[in-house]
Amino acid sequence: MSEYPVMLFDGKCVFCNGAVHFALNREQAPLLRFAALQSDAGQRLSQHHGLPTADFRTFVIIRNGKAYTRFEAAIQLGYLIGGRWAGLARLMHVLIPDWIGNPVYSALWPLRKIFGAHAQCMLPSPELRARLLHGGETIAE
Repeated sequence: MSEYPVMLFDGKCVFCNGAVHFALNREQAPLLRFAALQSDAGQRLSQHHGLPTADFRTFVIIRNGKAYTRFEAAIQLGYLIGGRWAGLARLMHVLIPDWIGNPVYSALWPLRKIFGAHAQCMLPSPELRARLLHGGETIAE
């Protein structure tokens, strides 16, 4: 069972993969686990939380049994990374209500295509490989 928060990301999206490495390189404590939305674990978690299993339009943070998407996921990621990123997340959470943050996130989401896409999911670094969820493991909610 995994008691860790999980980041689900589009494994083919260059920008999304950059976000994973951003989190890995800045995380104060190695808490996050990762799963590509296309993976068995990503598909199971998406289904469990009533999220789309194709045509991905957001990354997802699953924390304490709740799935956060769009602006809320970005805020949760900031909290999980810690340090100054947690401070920025706290500030954004106070100043920007979800009803503003989510539409802005959705409007900006298509811009990720500027960075391109891989034909297949990336090959994970050893650091990421150690923290990837795999299809056969049980995932705690």
